[in-house]
Amino acid sequence: MIKKLITRLLLFFLVIPGVALAETSPLYINVNAAIYDSTLNTYEPQGVTLGFGWDLNNFLTLELMGGTSETYNDDATGNTASIDYAGSGFLRFNLRFNRVTLYLLGGYSKVKSTITEGALTTVSESDGTSYGYGIDFYGTPDLALSIRRIEFIDLDEPDLVNHGATLLGITYYYDTPRIRSRY
Repeated sequence: MIKKLITRLLLFFLVIPGVALAETSPLYINVNAAIYDSTLNTYEPQGVTLGFGWDLNNFLTLELMGGTSETYNDDATGNTASIDYAGSGFLRFNLRFNRVTLYLLGGYSKVKSTITEGALTTVSESDGTSYGYGIDFYGTPDLALSIRRIEFIDLDEPDLVNHGATLLGITYYYDTPRIRSRY
């Protein structure tokens, strides 16, 4: 059900803004495969994220991102883990080159995870600071391969809850051309 919803949202947000905004928009969308991890355990559930961004200028971008994961099953112990949702709002600092953009992310996130160990199910919800870094490699003027790492930190209990995600995906920019020096 979640995969169908994400697919429909992706199609909607790829088609509608592209038609409405044509080639004059500073907006972009990214879709990523994600591997979530935690300092609490060794479970690494796989999932997806969907993000939307708006270039304020050459160096700053506002970005919203949401994601979820499937349930990770540890065959040896029978334990399970999943990220129910991870929602973030970032300010992104860009350093642009002809075919590459390097960036740092800083912002706020809210993460809910469910872990079952034996008969005990733990649902944890954390919100607080998040930060990350990434790189976009442009293959065409409006399409980029994105690699990023994000850390989600609960400020109230930083030692108890700390989730992270490694993302690999595609970013589509509605504004063209993107492949050019920005300085």
